Amino acid sequence: MNETAILEVNKVGKRFGGFVALNDIDLSIRRGERVGLIGPNGSGKSTLTNCLCGAMRPDSGSVLFAGKSIDGMSAHDRAKLGMSRSFQLPRPFHSLSLMDNLRVPLKYVVNKRGGSHLSEEKITLRAYDLLEKFGLGGKAERLPRDLTQVEMRKLELARAMATEPALLVSDEAMAGLSNSEVDEILALLMALNREGVAIIFIEHIIRAVMAFSERLVVLVAGQKVADGLPKEVLANEQVVGAYLGE
Repeated sequence: MNETAILEVNKVGKRFGGFVALNDIDLSIRRGERVGLIGPNGSGKSTLTNCLCGAMRPDSGSVLFAGKSIDGMSAHDRAKLGMSRSFQLPRPFHSLSLMDNLRVPLKYVVNKRGGSHLSEEKITLRAYDLLEKFGLGGKAERLPRDLTQVEMRKLELARAMATEPALLVSDEAMAGLSNSEVDEILALLMALNREGVAIIFIEHIIRAVMAFSERLVVLVAGQKVADGLPKEVLANEQVVGAYLGE
C-alpha cells in the first residue's frame, strides 16, 4: 500500500456487452492532491467516476480508499469513509430548504462515522457555516428552485462537502457557466483543497483545468493515455489529436 495515497485504482476494467468502457485503468491520488481528469466524450470519465464512487461495479480490478478495499461497497458507505462527489446536473432535495439539504448529509453520513456524534445544534451550525462558505448564507431557508445556475452548482458542492470528505470527485461543476462564474467555482475548489481535501477535477474547460490541476490524467476510448504535469500532458501528440483535435 502507498502510505501517501488516499485512492489507489488497480487494473479497473468495465464492459457493456462487447464495448470496453474502461481497460485496465491504474490511478493513484495522493492525500490533498489536485488531479484533473479529462478526455473526449465517450472516453470513460463518467464510467470511471461511477466505479470509484460506487454507482457501478467494475468487472475487474480493485479500488483502495485510505488503504482499505472498497470493492463491492455501496456509494453511501464510501461516503461514510470519506469519499464524496458532486454531479454535473445538481441533485438537491428539491422540497427541502438549502439548510436542510446540508443537514441531511451531516446527520446521515458524518454522524454515522465511527466516533462521530453531532448534536442537532452542531449540525445546524455546521450547515450554516458551509452555506456561508459557499456564498449561500443569505438563502438558508430558501428552496433550490430559487437559486441561479451558479448558486445551484455551489449548493451541489456544499452538499458534497457536508459529508466532510478526504476526497471530492467534482464532475463538471462549471458546465454552462460564464467566465466569471467559472472563476468563482475555481476559487471555492482551491479553498477546499487548501483545507486538505484531495480533488479529482473532471472538466472540459481547459483554462480551468490548467489553473486548478497539479497533475493531469487523460482517458481516450477507455484507456489512460497520459498522466503527468499538465503542460507536458497537453503537449502529448496523442492527447492533442484525440482530445483537443488540433
